[in-house]
Amino acid sequence: MKKIIHFRSTILVFSLFVVQSNFAQFNASWGKLMARQNVYHLSPPNWYIGLNGEKLEIIIHAENIDQYELSMEPYEGVEFIEKAPSANRHVNYLSLKINKSAKPGNLKFNAQPKENQNRYLRPYSFEYELLSKSNTHPPKITSQDITYLVFPDRFANGDESNDNAEVQFPQKVNRKELKGRHGGDIDGIKEKLSYFQELGITTLWLNPVQENDQDFESFHGYAITDHYKIDPRLGTNVSYLKLCTEMKQRNMKMVMDIIPNHVGNNHWMYKDYDTAWFNSRDTFIQTNYRANTVVDLYASQNEKILNADGAFVRTMPDYNQRNPHIKTYLDQMYLWWIEFAGLSGYRIDTYPYPDQEYMNHLCELILSNYPDFVIYGEVWVESTPIQVAFTRNNIKGMEKNRLPGVTDFVLSAAMIHAGTKPYGWLEGVNKMYQVLGEDYLYENPNKNLTFLDNHDVSRIYSVLNEDFNAWKRCMAMLFTLRGMPCVYYGTEILMKGKTAESDAYVRFDFPGGWKSDSENKFKKSGRTAQEEEAFNYIRTLALFRQKNSVFLNGKTMQFAGKDHSYAYVRYTENQAVLCVYNQKNETNNFDMTRITERTKDYSAMRNIFTNEKVLLDGKPLMLPANGSEVYELIK
Repeated sequence: MKKIIHFRSTILVFSLFVVQSNFAQFNASWGKLMARQNVYHLSPPNWYIGLNGEKLEIIIHAENIDQYELSMEPYEGVEFIEKAPSANRHVNYLSLKINKSAKPGNLKFNAQPKENQNRYLRPYSFEYELLSKSNTHPPKITSQDITYLVFPDRFANGDESNDNAEVQFPQKVNRKELKGRHGGDIDGIKEKLSYFQELGITTLWLNPVQENDQDFESFHGYAITDHYKIDPRLGTNVSYLKLCTEMKQRNMKMVMDIIPNHVGNNHWMYKDYDTAWFNSRDTFIQTNYRANTVVDLYASQNEKILNADGAFVRTMPDYNQRNPHIKTYLDQMYLWWIEFAGLSGYRIDTYPYPDQEYMNHLCELILSNYPDFVIYGEVWVESTPIQVAFTRNNIKGMEKNRLPGVTDFVLSAAMIHAGTKPYGWLEGVNKMYQVLGEDYLYENPNKNLTFLDNHDVSRIYSVLNEDFNAWKRCMAMLFTLRGMPCVYYGTEILMKGKTAESDAYVRFDFPGGWKSDSENKFKKSGRTAQEEEAFNYIRTLALFRQKNSVFLNGKTMQFAGKDHSYAYVRYTENQAVLCVYNQKNETNNFDMTRITERTKDYSAMRNIFTNEKVLLDGKPLMLPANGSEVYELIK
């Protein structure tokens, strides 16, 4: 049975080889595929000439590969250096040197049983494809872009035929099961590209889409069982490539969610493993979840090790990134996906938990190959200095760290504070004044992904106790502050949910994503009046940010909260945007003379929500009760 399963996965993996140059070549490749039936996995499954220099290490996973001699037929510009053994008879390492002058084509390998080995072994051959590296880099994400986080299984079902696609551990689609499969997929996301653009979205971040062939909670994506294969219940590598291709045609960008820290326990590398591929392979040791030990001067060495080498849960074994083969495997795999799909960014899951020397190396490696690539790591902490310490920063003793940015949990908490707590010296909107004042620690805080909620935390509308004015306040801050703003799917229609009982309560289906849905919130006609107001509020902010370079290369000047109000100005030499917030339950006069150092060169300003024009004549600005206003200054 094992061989049949692996052979089926080989069929799907093989599609990777052909789609990069031409989708139509798949059928013509069947003959080549038949020659690989003895090989379960080649990682990477193909390669791009010139990507990451000339060295390539292929992990070959094949039945009794250790009992075969392997040779490569002559190929100009390519040298087969060696086949190195492992502690597992089904795993070997193939070292190649690929000259940059080599031409695209197929390398042919011949496997011959060694003398005096199993008499039932038979010789076989397989091919390995070399492709040309793209001459263009992926489209660049900037701080003017608006990211939308999609939970693929819960967003939209575009292909019902893959709902119950064949895997080793099937889970039939059942939308009533909170942690079951619901049927959302890549084609469903592709069908909604016009919706994203209508909302003002330019970038998609999808929770992991690679195979999660697990017998428990496989819907979330964070227990990958094959890094090079899209989960068949979400689609195929071809459908993912088609999505990315159409997005580029629309000038949209794709961010992939990656997990260097761990895999699912049904990953083939965990089943057929080599020595030291995993931390604590035979004994379960759980991490202490103490991310601060990475930067704590006083941390116990044992607690540091437990944080980095302990596993998250039993079903997610922990990679050992210090192992040279795992290091190379991860390096090549993350470069491969960028080249294959034309990705523009990586969100790195659980960033503080892998080996930090490796993570710094990975950031440098990716950026040396793709200088404009966006990388932000999940650093889920509650302290600005700890969060900053993982990034490129201005902290003495932390200069070695190379992560460009983080998913900014500290700023998120401050914005939520401004939406839930009453006004005070350091409370309410003044919490923003304090947290933004700590940005001097970053080398570039504009590289952070800013957000209010995501797939792991309670939805923002529920956190704000469904206070629409507080929701507007938080959205205005998110879309006008530094960093790269991200909206969690459904926020634009005020979706609700809290994680108190289960994280699945923040992962409900988007109404209208399934043909059987009675409501369709993707259309104006399906939204309530308040949902439509929320949709248009985000749309106005998103389109305004896209069109104004002040959010790309502008500076920020903030003014401490006073009399229940708080303001900041985003500005360049020739442009300025005023953002002002009233935390009173009644109208409030904001003293405009406080901010004349930023408004003195302008005569008026325009409210981006109402188009109302206000003269800058020194008179106080009348703010509505609990109002959040954004003004474009006019000369």
